[in-house]
Amino acid sequence: MIQIQDVSFEYEKEQGTLSHIDLNIQQGECVVLTGESGCGKTTVTKLINGLIPHFVEGGTLSGTTIVNGMEVPKTEMYRLAEQVGSVFQNPKSQFFNIDSDSEITFGLENAGVEPKKIKERYEATVSALKIQSLLGRNIFSMSGGEKQSLAFASVYAMNPSVFVLDEPDGTQTPLVFGGGGADSKFGCRRD
Repeated sequence: MIQIQDVSFEYEKEQGTLSHIDLNIQQGECVVLTGESGCGKTTVTKLINGLIPHFVEGGTLSGTTIVNGMEVPKTEMYRLAEQVGSVFQNPKSQFFNIDSDSEITFGLENAGVEPKKIKERYEATVSALKIQSLLGRNIFSMSGGEKQSLAFASVYAMNPSVFVLDEPDGTQTPLVFGGGGADSKFGCRRD
């Protein structure tokens, strides 16, 4: 479950980015946040994945954010990352490799998952997401939509219970992520 209770946040030089937000997302729900640019959608995703307060400096935060029973500000980022997978607005900003196959398995390798399990998760991810056309490719030769699909695949392989997607269809066809407009945020929990 994701609980955002009476949360307010202001970036250092901006006022009222979020003001007294309440949001509860149950297991299996998929929530889409839509609105004008600058209204706080990305800020909400950063509350869920822990970038606020762990990496955003100089802001003022009040209220409570809980993900799967963990109070986000009091939880180590590596613990949050085990539960929350994020795909950023610009997928290039989260790549660590230049080839697609290594990118899909990077998170698993970095987490110390045994090689047999990495192979299983890789194959399950490729099958479930039907991304065979992305395999064995140089990331720099991919279109924006292909890069976003690859970024999602690398997160999916980690098997998080929560997916946070920032503008998931900004460079993607609606069939892949279900549509929602180029200025939207998705937050989904697995059953």
